[in-house]
Amino acid sequence: MLLGLSWGEWASITTIVVFMGGMVSLLLKYIVFGPFQEDIKDLNKNFKALNDNLREIRVSIDELDKRVDEHDRRLDRHHERIKDLHDKIMGGNY
Repeated sequence: MLLGLSWGEWASITTIVVFMGGMVSLLLKYIVFGPFQEDIKDLNKNFKALNDNLREIRVSIDELDKRVDEHDRRLDRHHERIKDLHDKIMGGNY
């Protein structure tokens, strides 16, 4: 006996408390959070798509950086050629 109740009564009380806790848990899972499950799945899909798009953008930016660098080098070469031609024509007064 514990606190005036037999061990069988304590077992019954424990069983009832555990059962009620399980029922509350199931109610919360399916009734309260159930409608949000589909929204959470959609949100995860959207995050995945966003990450894929960001990866593609990052690759595109890297490719554009390479092209800009190449154009910059070509522009420098053209500038030097124009300067050399001007120096030949004008006698060095650029």
